[in-house]
Amino acid sequence: MNPITITSTAIIIISISILSIITNYQNIVKLLLTIELLLLTISLLLSIQTYFLYFTLNNIIIIQILTIAAAETATGLSIITAYYRTRGTISIKSLNLLRG
Repeated sequence: MNPITITSTAIIIISISILSIITNYQNIVKLLLTIELLLLTISLLLSIQTYFLYFTLNNIIIIQILTIAAAETATGLSIITAYYRTRGTISIKSLNLLRG
């Protein structure tokens, strides 16, 4: 595959993710998965740049993005699980009750 095909596919995935964030802001799980998809697509774009342009600094950035994405997902899912156990729902509207 050439880099133009991979890059255009990644840009399409980013566009779909942003559209999903705009349309599905009521469900926190979908929002969390969409943010995860955005981070992984950015990692894909950086790895394409590393492979085709021989820019090795991106490897460090890719590892940091993947680490942050994993930590963000684990933390978010644990908070969502704890909130669901106490409230019984995980909609964004019910999360506004957390404001002091």
